[in-house]
Amino acid sequence: MGCSPSSSSTEETATTPQQFVIARGEPRDRLRQIFARYRGSSYYQDTSEVVLRVVPMADASSELFSGGKQEQRAPFRVRWTGRQLDVQAYSVRLRASEPSQSNQVELNAWFDEPETRHFDSQMLVDVWQQPENQRLDLDRVLADEVLRSKLSAGLAGPPPQLEWLFAGDPMSGIFEPTAKLKWLSDANFAGQKMRRIAAETEGKSYVFWIDPTVSVIRRVELPLPMIEGLDPRQSSLTLEFRRAEFAPGPGEDAASRFDFQPPFTPQRVSRFVPVPPPPPSSTLGRRLPNDAMRALRPDGEASELVVFRLSEDEEVSATEPRWIAAAITQSRQSNLSRVRWVVATEDAGFRRELATAWSGAVTVLDASSLTDVFGLLRLSPGCAAVIDSDQTVLLTERQINASSVGNVMAALVDDAAGVDVPAKIQADYKQLSRAYEAELSKALQQ
Repeated sequence: MGCSPSSSSTEETATTPQQFVIARGEPRDRLRQIFARYRGSSYYQDTSEVVLRVVPMADASSELFSGGKQEQRAPFRVRWTGRQLDVQAYSVRLRASEPSQSNQVELNAWFDEPETRHFDSQMLVDVWQQPENQRLDLDRVLADEVLRSKLSAGLAGPPPQLEWLFAGDPMSGIFEPTAKLKWLSDANFAGQKMRRIAAETEGKSYVFWIDPTVSVIRRVELPLPMIEGLDPRQSSLTLEFRRAEFAPGPGEDAASRFDFQPPFTPQRVSRFVPVPPPPPSSTLGRRLPNDAMRALRPDGEASELVVFRLSEDEEVSATEPRWIAAAITQSRQSNLSRVRWVVATEDAGFRRELATAWSGAVTVLDASSLTDVFGLLRLSPGCAAVIDSDQTVLLTERQINASSVGNVMAALVDDAAGVDVPAKIQADYKQLSRAYEAELSKALQQ
C-alpha cells in the first residue's frame, strides 16, 4: 500500500523494505498514495504537537490587542498496532483494543483534567462486535458526544492522523476537482529534507511536509484561526510530527511507552456525562470594604468593576489579554458603558506594555499592591471577578478564557437588568448538580 517507485521519475532509491520513495509527479496522485500508506498500515506511532504562533500586525497595538508574539503548544500521540489504538490528545486518553482471536472491540477513555477531578473520575467503557478482518471503525470509536467534542476542542481539532489511518476517504476536500494542488520546493524539518505539497480548497490552504523515503507526513501547515489583529503572513498553525513511523524500532516495546493507567479509581460509565463547574465562591454576595474598593477604583467612581488577575505563567499570561479584549468589545456592543476594567500583573514590563496598548481603556495595576484585595476575593493568578457598583461581589472565575468571558458578560447584562446575580448563580448551580447526579446514576455501569 506504500508509494512504489516509478522507473521514469524516481529520484531516490529505497534501501530497506521499510522505505517507500516519494517521486515527483502529479501531486494529487502522490498525496492519495501517501494516505493509502496510512490506510493500509498495520502499525503506526508518532510523537507530535500542534503549534500556534501568533504575530500581530504592525498596526495592531490598539487598545484591543496586546501581548506581542504568542505561541501555544499542545502535545499529542497516536499508536496503532493493527489490533489496538492508543490516543493521547489534549486531555483525551483513549484505548480501543481487539483481543487476539476475537471480533470484539473494547473502548476505554478518560480525561486528564485535574481541574475537573478528571471529569469526576468517569471512564467510558464500550464494547461492540466488529466484522472479521474489518479495520477499526473510527466513527464507532468516537460515537460518544463528549469524547468527540473534547478531541475537537484543541488547537487544531482532532488529530488528523486518525482520519488518515481509518477514514475511507481521508481529507476528501483537498481532492475535489476545484481543489488546487502543487509541489513546493523541498525544505528541511528536524534535520531532514522533506518533499512539500500545497493544497488549496474552499479558501483554505494546507502544506504537507513528507519524508520522501517512508511516505510519512512529518509536518502540516493548517489554515489559521480567526484572531483579530493577526498577521497571516508571519503567523502559523502547524502539526509537527517529531517522531512518526510505520514500524517499531529494533527491540522497542511500544506498549510500555504508552501509559494508559488513570491516576484515579474510575467510575465506569456507558457514556460521558458533562460535569458541572466547581461550586460558586463563598465570596459571592459579600460587600467589599471601602479600603479594598479604593485600591481598585482610585478615583472613587461608582461603577461595575471587572478585575482580571493575570497568570504568573508567562506563556499563559501572554494569551489572556486577547480574552480581555474580547470582553471589552462585547461590553461595548451591549452598551455596557459604566463598566471599569482592571488588569493586574506583577510583571512591570508587561504592565507598561498593556498600559500603552490599551491607552486608558483599561486600568493596569501592580498585582503585588493588591494582595489584601485578592485575599478578600480569594482570587488566585489567572482568575477574574465582577463587582457591582455597591461593592457586592457578583462573580468570580477560575480562568481567563472564552468560557469565563462569556460568564462575565452574562453577569454584567443580568446586573444591568436588575437580576440578583449571586442568588441566580447559586440557584443555577444547585439545579445543575441535581441534574448531573441524576444523569450520572443512569450512565454508571454495574
